[in-house]
Amino acid sequence: MTLGLAAGFAVCIYLVILIAVGYVTQRHSNHSDLDNFYLAGRNLGGFVLLLTLYATQYSGNTLLGYPGEAFQLGFAWVMSVGFMMAIIVVYLLFAPQLQRVAKRKHFITPGDWINYRFSSPLLTLIANVLLVVAISNYLLAQLMAMGHVTEGLSNGAIPYWAGVLLLTFVVIIYETVGGMRAVAWTDCVQGVMLLVGLTGLLIAVIPTPDHLADLTNKIALTSPEKVAVPTWEISRNWFSTIILIGFSGAVYPHAIQRIYAARSTHSLKRAFSVMVFLPLVTTGIMFLVGILAIGELSEGGDPDQVMPALLTMWANQSTLLFGLSVLVITAIVAAVMSTADSVLLSLSSILAKDIIGTTLLRGASQQRLTRIGKRLSWVIVCVLVGIALSPRVTLWGLTEIKMEILAQVAPLFVLGATWSQLTTSAAFVGMVAGCTTYAGLLITGNPEPWNVHAGVVALVVNLICCFVGSTRKNRQSVVDAFDA
Repeated sequence: MTLGLAAGFAVCIYLVILIAVGYVTQRHSNHSDLDNFYLAGRNLGGFVLLLTLYATQYSGNTLLGYPGEAFQLGFAWVMSVGFMMAIIVVYLLFAPQLQRVAKRKHFITPGDWINYRFSSPLLTLIANVLLVVAISNYLLAQLMAMGHVTEGLSNGAIPYWAGVLLLTFVVIIYETVGGMRAVAWTDCVQGVMLLVGLTGLLIAVIPTPDHLADLTNKIALTSPEKVAVPTWEISRNWFSTIILIGFSGAVYPHAIQRIYAARSTHSLKRAFSVMVFLPLVTTGIMFLVGILAIGELSEGGDPDQVMPALLTMWANQSTLLFGLSVLVITAIVAAVMSTADSVLLSLSSILAKDIIGTTLLRGASQQRLTRIGKRLSWVIVCVLVGIALSPRVTLWGLTEIKMEILAQVAPLFVLGATWSQLTTSAAFVGMVAGCTTYAGLLITGNPEPWNVHAGVVALVVNLICCFVGSTRKNRQSVVDAFDA
């Protein structure tokens, strides 16, 4: 049996399980209101919360884009291990406070917090538009990853377009049928598969110190720039990337909604305490896979196909590696789908409740908005699938755009939840100034001024406006929001 056939069989079984989970959760859930459909009744315990956050954070970009970046850039990409750790650090700054307020005030969407904290419909609307643009871009990246996975791992037997259509169809089915509860429980399955698959891969193929030394010497002869000590310019870029990912990743709308859905602050903190170590396993392995690829694959290929190419090669070496390759392929599919379902659920909730529910359908019942959210999921998917079928950028390229937009919304959550002196006017000016700075740098052809991401430069401008514009005289206190 070929790798593609075995993996296809395993993935099909997995997809059937996902659809079954969606229908089971529907039978045991009340989806007549937004709270139950989008937040699973705010009853996610520590274990489920950990796995759904983990599966959501590690997307197709991590498993396909990161090895491709390591393949292109070399050992300097080891900085990527710190990317996901930065997200957890930022989470710990504001997430516990946000969860307590959300539980008391019954928040559904990220916009609910913004409107409560700043009491500004205009600020909330602009922030929601930015969130929609950012995560639409993120969802597009996941749909593209679905096509890359199926095409690469089947050696072209399943074309890119078929992978996009098949996996997207399964996601939309169980997401609209089961809501957050289905998404969370399927994320648990996906998270376990990802951890088991990557751990097995680590044991089977990660090189010994001697092998790694030989590989390093080989790379030094053929591509010396990939083993060179990063210059200050490169290091500055990596540092800005850590800042960018830390702030933007922590305010993913789907991550914010999982904070809302936590059973308690204790459950949330317990999940974060374990999550902080997972980048060492996940991102670290992806980095090493990309380094191994430098010695095994020729230059000039599609960087998003590095992981599929290596798995195909390893599968031919032994029965053990064949089995592990099948498991990892299924885990990669799981990771892509776990992020796609979460983003889609969050995107539909923002559009239905925060945009349509406050403009076209003011006063609509929660039941009606829930139905609209489900229908919007299908509309969103149809539009983005059409774009995904003719991709023009890499997965990492899409991710950078998404992060730089989200970074301009981050102060509303991070500062808003931790600093009572942040005023509505200062937050508004900061967000607008940040977005204007970012757009101006892109228009003028400066996406990385001084080798720093434009989104980070814009974030600095944003924060300066927030701090300078907030005074004791006109501050908006949120002490009541954080009362025990």
